[in-house]
Amino acid sequence: MKSEKKFVIKKDAKTDVITYMEYEKLKGFSVKPKNNVTFEDMINVDEMILINPSLIEKLITKKCTKTFDRIIKMISIVSDDDDDSGYMLILDEIERFKNLLINKYKKYMEEKEYELNLKKLELLKGEIEHRKNALIETLNVELNKKGKSSR
Repeated sequence: MKSEKKFVIKKDAKTDVITYMEYEKLKGFSVKPKNNVTFEDMINVDEMILINPSLIEKLITKKCTKTFDRIIKMISIVSDDDDDSGYMLILDEIERFKNLLINKYKKYMEEKEYELNLKKLELLKGEIEHRKNALIETLNVELNKKGKSSR
């Protein structure tokens, strides 16, 4: 049976002294590896806690940028479809990301960047709702034309 050890290793660059820290007492941003890649001769990591504020901020900024890019890509793909289920999916994704921003990322972000991200989400949400309403109106007009011409 493998023994699970939870510790943090820190090496001082000036003195080359290695320090072990208690894992449970650290406060920081928790990150889990994306892929389950394991190597025989390496230390396998299940979770990593970042405690450097500038590194946390850069990581969160990168995650937010990737999420915004994914949402915009979804918008460009869905705009060609004829039903509103794609728009509902995007609205759900926007709401999920907004909750993630509020509940997890807010305490690690600067206030200006946090507010800017919320404004971007509101703009995207407004655009999607506008496109969804325009699609519904177009479908209603087409249904009315078909109904009148069949008489």
